[in-house]
Amino acid sequence: MGKVCIGVDLGGTFIKFGLLDESRKASEIFQLPTPQDKGIDGVIDQMIAGARQAMSKAGCTNGDVVGVGVGSPGPLSMSKGIVYNSPNIPGMTNVPLKARISAALDLPCSLENAANAAGLGEFLCGAGRQCRHMVLLTLGTGVGGGVIVDGKVLHGAHEIGAELGHTLIVPDGRKCGCGQRGCIEQYCSATFMSTHAAKALESGDRPSSLRQVLQADGTLTSKDINEHRKAGDAFALEVWDEMCRYLAMGCVTYSRILDPDRIVLAGGMAAAGDDLLAPVVKHYNQMHWKMTEPRTEIALATLGNAAGVIGAAGVAWQEFGS
Repeated sequence: MGKVCIGVDLGGTFIKFGLLDESRKASEIFQLPTPQDKGIDGVIDQMIAGARQAMSKAGCTNGDVVGVGVGSPGPLSMSKGIVYNSPNIPGMTNVPLKARISAALDLPCSLENAANAAGLGEFLCGAGRQCRHMVLLTLGTGVGGGVIVDGKVLHGAHEIGAELGHTLIVPDGRKCGCGQRGCIEQYCSATFMSTHAAKALESGDRPSSLRQVLQADGTLTSKDINEHRKAGDAFALEVWDEMCRYLAMGCVTYSRILDPDRIVLAGGMAAAGDDLLAPVVKHYNQMHWKMTEPRTEIALATLGNAAGVIGAAGVAWQEFGS
């Protein structure tokens, strides 16, 4: 592959690994389990083992590697290389992750927020490949974000920029885990849309075929809501369309502030494909100002779970490559 950077995408369940060469060609992406029962030292040992395995698979030595990029859940400091806290990884508190990885592999290492890394991955090799400015929204357990401006990840003055999931869209709305009220995360994530739909059914007498799912499984998923919407359930249609409308509202806001070439929708809900994209675009066009036609496109992500690894390696290329 010639010169490469290693990408490491740290998650609470799995750690993903891969290589990215100078031409933006990625190697095979593979994953190892995150050893939750072995403490932070065990997690870091697994990250180091996976990085070495990625090199071995490609027949690389340290001389072929420009650097290592790590995407990690936060909060964290990219400049200091410290993960302050990661609730889903036991012991990940005030860990100098960048320094430890660099010392163990004897390679320069960069640290990036996982959502930002995924955004850079889509920008480099996925749905944002032809863009200069791009916004990524991940729609899953919560709503994450990544903003790319002139090919670089936006961090902000205090390294907490691009927290798009905590954009306020409903004054005095639902209480969010971040302490604010009315965050877009409470209205557009797969988890919270399903949770609030279930609560509405349990506290009211609205007829819906989703009641049978709720009674049988004790919970709802975004996939349940979409499937029943397509089958003609009025309540499911209302819930899904409300989510898409709020998501479009967020997209209009990001368009006004950042004017990106493209807003890319990723995460578990993006698997709904055009069932998600079409109503979001419809509402976006309706709410968009009328002074000019909408120029920011809304598209679906294309890299899936590989985005974080590719983006982490891309961060290393930007920091350590020529």
